[in-house]
Amino acid sequence: MNIELEAPKMATTLCRDCGTSMIYETIPLFGQDLALLLSLRCDDCAKAMEEQAAAEAAAKQAAEREAYVDRSIPPDMRETYEDHADFNRALWEAVKRWRPSRDEFWLGIIGPAGICKTRCMALLAMKAMRAGIRATWTTANRLLDASTERKSGDRQLATLAREHLSDCLHAPWLFIDDLGKNEWPAAFESQFFQILDHRKNHRMPIVYSSNAHPDQFSLVLSDLNREPIIGRLKDRCTLIHMRR
Repeated sequence: MNIELEAPKMATTLCRDCGTSMIYETIPLFGQDLALLLSLRCDDCAKAMEEQAAAEAAAKQAAEREAYVDRSIPPDMRETYEDHADFNRALWEAVKRWRPSRDEFWLGIIGPAGICKTRCMALLAMKAMRAGIRATWTTANRLLDASTERKSGDRQLATLAREHLSDCLHAPWLFIDDLGKNEWPAAFESQFFQILDHRKNHRMPIVYSSNAHPDQFSLVLSDLNREPIIGRLKDRCTLIHMRR
């Protein structure tokens, strides 16, 4: 059986959107023009449709990222305003200039209470999330609770704790608030060291806030973990140390 195909040729039709006359290439098959079954648009309408689709995709992406911010960052921290009279703009200028690099991919924000450490860290976290970076926000006390609850007899509680610890281990960026405002039992020290060690070895950014310099943790850490934890908190880390 021999099938003879007709060669494509140029023809004229009307744009389906604006009705403008346009030239198109036919798709002949069995005596019909399959091109006419397609949504033929002139170049201007096709470009407008692409731009509209891109704008809708961008809006959807922005909405998804904003929803991620809402789920991740505490409500009060989301309402941080750079132009507020009490906001520490000098600290924020230093924090927002920071970028993780090959040699220094952690950031420690250190200083007394009331100087907007958490708010500056929240602004940085929201900026990263809105840029499409998957980040996990936690606190030292939440990590403490999770390190205990992961072995709970309550299956749901244990699952949530393990999921949070896994997020802290593997999220591309990790933000830890109020480091040092927590107890340091053996289970927490072990879990915290595992997170620090994994992220350090894989050059995964951590941003943490603390009232105390890491060296001061020597007063509460065990002999086993004192040097490993303090060393990792200082190594490859940019420390912004604010004083009143």
